[in-house]
Amino acid sequence: MNHPLKTFIRIAGVVVGLGAAAWALRDKLLPPPAVLEGPPPKFRTTAPAGGTAGPDDLTEIKGVGPTYAKRLNEAGYDSVAAMIAAGADAVGEAAGVSAGTAAKWLNSAARS
Repeated sequence: MNHPLKTFIRIAGVVVGLGAAAWALRDKLLPPPAVLEGPPPKFRTTAPAGGTAGPDDLTEIKGVGPTYAKRLNEAGYDSVAAMIAAGADAVGEAAGVSAGTAAKWLNSAARS
């Protein structure tokens, strides 16, 4: 009569063997990963020495999404410099957020 432990060990060996075989054949069983090519990443650049920079993308500031950027643009803040010059209270009022949140945005923008 077979001991239950021996039966368990045999079954476990078969399962492990099947797993090892599947691992060895994974390249043949699975399709190759798709390579997605898209536009190159955007890098921050400085304004030309002789000209002025256009409006900034305010959504690049951590915590500012499209809705807040739209509110800020409608209030006349089209650049980070304009926001910093106005101060946290005015920016917060224009975006409809607290002055503390606006201060976080300005700190984040200043570090970038």
